[in-house]
This record gives sequence, structure tokens and C-alpha cells, in this order.
Amino acid sequence: MQAMRRLATGFAVVALATVFFASTAVSATPPDAGIRVYANDRLWASFDATDLKPGPAHSMDLIFVFPGTSLIPVGEASPGDRDYNGGRWEVHAVAFTGMAPEQFTNDETLWYHYGLGHLSISGVLRTFECPLIRL
Repeated sequence: MQAMRRLATGFAVVALATVFFASTAVSATPPDAGIRVYANDRLWASFDATDLKPGPAHSMDLIFVFPGTSLIPVGEASPGDRDYNGGRWEVHAVAFTGMAPEQFTNDETLWYHYGLGHLSISGVLRTFECPLIRL
């Protein structure tokens, strides 16, 4: 009987911990952070973007969008990177020319496929500021 009570208590503790950590993770991202971006194999969140005038190349990071697909944009840098520019982005459109659309989670893989001729990348379409928030 006591073994059953311990087992039930153990399950209850695990269930409560799961609910607590799940709600903490959800509440850690503000509900209005509706933008998602992959960078460095991690999914990030952000808020609405604020347009910027183009700046020096070294002050901007590249972000790649995939028009006509439901794929999540890919950034070349993220918080913690030495060369992350605080969320100042140059937008480039990617078209799949030699492969089926695929979700990339880092820019290295994107550039690899570009080098193989599987993708075309546009010039700068827009510049904006949109800091990334860890999910």
C-alpha cells in the first residue's frame, strides 16, 4: 500500500513539474512576439519589425525569406554571436531553383545549397530592426 502511495506521489510530482515548466516556457515569450526566425539551428522569436534606412554592411545581418512558401526565415546571426548586430537586418528573398523547398535552420546550409546552384538569392529588399528573443 505504501509503495502504491509513493508511486502515485511520484506521478503527481512529475505531472506538476511538467505543467510548471511548460507554462514557464510559454510565459517567457510575450504573446505579441509573433515573428519566428531560425538562426544557428535554433528557433527565435521577435516582435513587429521597424523599418530602417540602409546602413553600412558591417552594421547589418542578413535574413533570408522564402516567398511563396510557409518556411520560416533564416538569419545569419543571433544573440551571443560576436558579430550579431542587435537585430538590424537586410532582407534577401530565396528561390528554390534546383531542389524542393526545404526548411533551413542555419545560413551555412543555405549558402551550401546556393553554392550548388540549388537556390537563387535576391539583392536587398528591405532593411529593418527586429531583435531576437530566445524561445
